[in-house]
Amino acid sequence: MPSSKKPRLLGPSAADDSLPPPQRLSNVNDLSTDIIEMVLGNLSPQDIMRARVCRKWRQAARNTIVPLTEFKIDTARQYNAMEAMATSLPNLQQIAFHSLGYPEEHKYNDGGDPYEHEAVRTVNYVTHDIGIVSNFTKLIDLTIWAAPLNGRYPILFNSFPLLESLKISNCGCLIWHLDYLASCPVLKELYCEGTPVQGNINCLRVLKDTLESISIGETLVGTHMIEGNLMDLADFPHLKDLFMFTVDRVKGDIRDIGENDFPMLEELDLSCCKAIIGSQHYSFQRISDVPAFMNDVHRLLKRNIMNDRCQWSLSEDQSPDWYEAEVNNNEDEEIPGPPFDIRLVQAGSRLGWTWGFHTYIGDDSPCDSCEINWLDPEPDRDSSDYEFYIQELQAIEGGEDFFNSSDQICQINFFRGCYQPPTEEEYKRLRREYNTD
Repeated sequence: MPSSKKPRLLGPSAADDSLPPPQRLSNVNDLSTDIIEMVLGNLSPQDIMRARVCRKWRQAARNTIVPLTEFKIDTARQYNAMEAMATSLPNLQQIAFHSLGYPEEHKYNDGGDPYEHEAVRTVNYVTHDIGIVSNFTKLIDLTIWAAPLNGRYPILFNSFPLLESLKISNCGCLIWHLDYLASCPVLKELYCEGTPVQGNINCLRVLKDTLESISIGETLVGTHMIEGNLMDLADFPHLKDLFMFTVDRVKGDIRDIGENDFPMLEELDLSCCKAIIGSQHYSFQRISDVPAFMNDVHRLLKRNIMNDRCQWSLSEDQSPDWYEAEVNNNEDEEIPGPPFDIRLVQAGSRLGWTWGFHTYIGDDSPCDSCEINWLDPEPDRDSSDYEFYIQELQAIEGGEDFFNSSDQICQINFFRGCYQPPTEEEYKRLRREYNTD
């Protein structure tokens, strides 16, 4: 009968008497400051603060480069924690200032040239010193979102020479100028939305060799004060994303973007920038202006950096070609309005554009499109793309659903045979013929 005992595993000392005896584990107090810093560098800011149990560990904490972990200041208690970290954990790399716990009446000290009405409204609020943030000279990522700031605070821009990401949002009383960014020589990401900002976009040229993403969005009182020309950014060698929304005083023409301009750009969104010809939501004054424009921007469209946001139209206010649609008194009658919207269309690799009537709210029915004006020739019959192109083309020409550049479902039905919007008289005739059929 086999033995039920398992063989005993021999440890190293039993197998080889020549090995040295095991070493006694060191006490944590015996660790060097460098080792402690390495340990603390894997913890969150809050945990590092808790680990400061003796003088040696407190010194190590002061030297530790804190990992990129967001430390959010959204209450007075969190502000107090940041105040303690300013001397105990000065190498913090990421901070996010938010509102200080609405409806609690807390704010940061007023800056230079504050809005008087806001200063009066908050005169009795508990005030905190925003200047303490300047202690964090290793800061890489700074977010300011709906923080109770009022006026100018140069200290938020000139204290962080290593800053790579600056995001400012919904701070209606924070005033700043683009030339403040000259103090952030390695900035890669700039995001500003809903916050007054002044200056010319050519102020960003000091960051030409570092900026990778620029996003400047609308505000009721702010971004319309930015001036300049779109092409001032055209030679930024690392710029990948450019987003501007309702920046009405920046001028330009997307037809000026040459083959070597914006060399690394992956996404271009110029929504509602009225002074930039060809920006998203741009309105044309004449129907006859559009074909030449589309041919001119064909090269840019082939780069596919703005195609999914191209939503152009005929100007309702300024175009003599625009006319009002007739009121539809028959609820069952499905007659589209005049096709004054412009969208891109793609079949396989072939790019084109079309006029159409697009509904936006609460209507899932297909948009009524005119015939497609193709910008590209048909793919070669021997190409791998040809079969897929033919399938999509046959669906479009057969009146089946297809998608435009805005991901809207379209059909060529009511406006079949029209390559541009019909005149008002032609449109009325189409309505009569449709009702007769």
